[in-house]
Formats: sequence, C-alpha cells, structure tokens
Amino acid sequence: MVTAVPNFTSDAQFRFYAEQKAEEARQAYLWQGQPDKAREALDAWNAAHPMPQPTLAQVADHVDHIRQVAGIDHIGIGADFDGMVGGPPGLEDVSGYPNLFVELARRGYSQADLEKISSRNMMRVLRAAEAYAAEHRGDAPIEHRVAN
Repeated sequence: MVTAVPNFTSDAQFRFYAEQKAEEARQAYLWQGQPDKAREALDAWNAAHPMPQPTLAQVADHVDHIRQVAGIDHIGIGADFDGMVGGPPGLEDVSGYPNLFVELARRGYSQADLEKISSRNMMRVLRAAEAYAAEHRGDAPIEHRVAN
C-alpha cells in the first residue's frame, strides 16, 4: 500500500528531520540545564532551515518504484491520512486521489493499471485472505477448498 507520508516519499524531508533531530540533540547538549536556551537555539535553526515540501510527483515516483520492483499487481493505496499531519500539496487528504491518478496517467499508466492501484489489487487480496481463512476454518464452499 503506497503511503503519502511526506518523509517516506521525500528524501529531502527525511534528511531534514534527521538533521533537525541532530540539531536538537546538539542544542540540548550545549545548553544543558537551560531548556529555554536550547529551545530558542533550535527555533533559530528551524527559521534558518525551512522544511522541504514534499510533492505529489514524489508519491507518484514511489508508485513507479513499487511497480518496477514488485509489479503493477502488487500496488494499492494506503496513504495513512489518519496518522500524519498532512500530505503533499494536492494530496492533503483523500480528495486529492484524483490528482495522483492524473499524474500516474500522465506517466503512461493505463486505465486497467489505475483500476488495479485504486481498488482491484486490494480487493483481490482481501478475497484471497477471506477464502484462505474460510478454508482453514473448515466452512469454505467446496469450490474454494484446496485439495490436500
């Protein structure tokens, strides 16, 4: 499931957070026992180092990479909007999905590919999981049981 979590899809933002964490530790060390001074120094660092903004194109790059590694039949959407502050501009929430699909279509993804990504792959996997669970509970319809 492709996520839109910015520091997963934006290398620049991932590096920014790592550098910010290092700076926070450095200021805490330099201003031991003076948390207000450490916070002030970190605020100054943050002002001088604006966080890079992720892009919708980077999320599409993430989809491209997964397609290259695993294939179109193994891509779904699971953006984690319930666990992140905000997505990239144009994909701040689920209402931005059409923007992502427009970008993927622009990159040459077919209608069938987009349907797989949007729901068909996920539904195939869920059906298979349900069939497997039913089969191992012993209440699967005969046509779904696998011969031993």
